Amino acid sequence: MITIIVVMLTYMALMLYIGYRASRKVKTSEDFLIGGRTFGINLTAIAHQAAGLSGWLFIAWVGQVASTGFGAIWTAFSSGFAPFINFFVLAKRVSKFTLMTKARSFIDLLEARYYDGDKKHIRAISAVIIFISITVYLSSQLMAAGTTLQAVLGWDYTASVVLGAIVVIAYTSAGGLLAVAWTDFVQGMLMIFAVLAGLFVAFSHTGGLGAVFEGMKAINPKLMNPWIAPITIVGLLSAGWLGYMGQPQLVQMFMGMKNPDESRKGAMIAGTTGVFLLFSTFFMYMACLVMFPQSADPNTNFIQMIMTYTPSFLAGIVTAAILAAVMSSSDALLHVANTAVCQDFYNKMLKGGNATDKEVLMVGRISAIIIGAAAIYIALNPFEGVLWVNWWAWGGLSSFAPVVVLGLYWKRATREGAIAGLIGGFLGSAIWFAVGYYKWLHLTFVAFVCAMVLLVAVSLVTPAPPKEIQDQVNELGNGMKTAAR
Repeated sequence: MITIIVVMLTYMALMLYIGYRASRKVKTSEDFLIGGRTFGINLTAIAHQAAGLSGWLFIAWVGQVASTGFGAIWTAFSSGFAPFINFFVLAKRVSKFTLMTKARSFIDLLEARYYDGDKKHIRAISAVIIFISITVYLSSQLMAAGTTLQAVLGWDYTASVVLGAIVVIAYTSAGGLLAVAWTDFVQGMLMIFAVLAGLFVAFSHTGGLGAVFEGMKAINPKLMNPWIAPITIVGLLSAGWLGYMGQPQLVQMFMGMKNPDESRKGAMIAGTTGVFLLFSTFFMYMACLVMFPQSADPNTNFIQMIMTYTPSFLAGIVTAAILAAVMSSSDALLHVANTAVCQDFYNKMLKGGNATDKEVLMVGRISAIIIGAAAIYIALNPFEGVLWVNWWAWGGLSSFAPVVVLGLYWKRATREGAIAGLIGGFLGSAIWFAVGYYKWLHLTFVAFVCAMVLLVAVSLVTPAPPKEIQDQVNELGNGMKTAAR
């Protein structure tokens, strides 16, 4: 046990050190908010994946596979292939539009595209959606951290949640997006190692995939059937293929890219990593189910396997990897919510864009503590299990997907359409959850469809955007064709 604790504390110390080194490079608010646009494509791709998968990969995903067996494969297709779509559709256009508009945050990007700098309606609505959704999302990550430390070390759940929050808040508030990207890169590599180690352990103790399938049939033959309700399959696929494009913490990674023309390379790196992680864990968690068919908490099956069949040092590294999955999403989420407070609310709305870099940095670091405290409260008083707390937030943020995508591809998308889409998508998702239909059709599908239909319908009956906005969208398209040649 001492070995595991030492390894985990070493990992946490490393994350804090990276945050400290990043803070030494943060001189301006642009450095803090979008990393000074210095991210190479390898850093962007791996950090994107680490931020996208979260503690869900090692906790809630284990439970989903255990409960639905082959029926969970649709989630593997969804989240595994989503990075390809996200990079191909958004990376280059987001990066180029950031250069055009000098945007420093995700909401800056929306406000510039929807010519709302005078009224700031989109800024206010987006800030509210982000603050609520990301605080809930962050709480799901802290729940995963608490579950992990409780299962591995027997620590008190409350203390585990608070410890995880303190580490994330410390390095995120110190180094901004630069710290987030570099810690996420390291954590992403650690997650890959954990999956490789887990695959070896799982199949060396079960006798291979054939033996796993036979074991699942013995537990429940229905677990071998991949066919579930078609509408549920549509919802699960939409969670990744559509939902990724609406997550501010992922889109903001594209804003920090140094070279937009490398987006295709990023797609291959992030996509290949996603497919490997999702399908590897899918089959590995089946093996875990066979190894622990009577588990009191299937969410901890992977942890049980590592604790039972590996030496303490390796168990410590894998536990650190689980925490890495938690923290790599937590820091990205915290940074986006933080940015919404310090840049989008304080600087742009309260200060009229005249806040000094020192003020923005100070407010950002204070807001990180406040947001973290709110997430801790929800994590200690959850309204659902970790999977559904996570997906509630994911669904709410998916409201941004049509607004971002159509905004960068369709010059006719208007400010009024964007406002209607954001409000309708977020409320539609929240209502869908409240009436209890979220286990039948994923919240992302509801949010996306509501937002898209309202955005298109309202845009078509309201005045077209100013000519300069339409020219910018056309320039994005022309730039893409030129690059392709």
